[in-house]
Amino acid sequence: MRLLPVVLLALLAAPAQADDPSSMQFDVRLLGLKAGTIEIAANVNDRAYAARTRFRTAGVVGALKQVRADVSVQGRVAGGALKPQTYSEAIDDGSRVTNVKVQFAPGQPRLLSGDTGSSAPPADTSKLNGAIDPLTLLYVALRDQPRDEVCRFQADVYDGHRHAVITLKGRQPNGSTITCNGSYRRVAGYSDSEREKRNVGISVTYVPAGDVMRAERVAFDTKLGPAVMDRR
Repeated sequence: MRLLPVVLLALLAAPAQADDPSSMQFDVRLLGLKAGTIEIAANVNDRAYAARTRFRTAGVVGALKQVRADVSVQGRVAGGALKPQTYSEAIDDGSRVTNVKVQFAPGQPRLLSGDTGSSAPPADTSKLNGAIDPLTLLYVALRDQPRDEVCRFQADVYDGHRHAVITLKGRQPNGSTITCNGSYRRVAGYSDSEREKRNVGISVTYVPAGDVMRAERVAFDTKLGPAVMDRR
């Protein structure tokens, strides 16, 4: 499956332009083998944010040798929430190739140009005015956050063709750490084979980091098997 197209992205991350750069780095293991290092880079100020990530596989995991990705997003900040305006992705995961540009605002998200790499009917976006893109999703779900806000995440995600719902609400405290259990649910825009497993489990473990909680580990399933991201 293509769970969060940018989850196996950023061995080569290119910072975007804004006032407050921040970066998260994770070691990624697939089927127990190290697949690479993810760096999720974003720059955020009071009014706007931007992020860009590039990926080239190192060949440690043979099944990922052909993966190539270049993903970016720009948007605005309103009431502390990140709202994407323009999103682009160029991804070759070895089985599907996409090269799209998506406009999220104003109004409902819509595909501006490019090849989505899918013959399945596209998702209806008429009710997705509040949807976010996959890169914004990663940053928002994994950034440092107050303890009271952990495990309160749900979002519609749109990539130019597919609509999914990401939920992280199952709160499981363990001493000072918290694990959020949730799911990635395919809603529309997927082929029959992609919909064979409609719901995919996700868990994120947070640890204290000063006055906030920091994402330390992410576990999820992919079409190649279980994957884990451990913070560096």
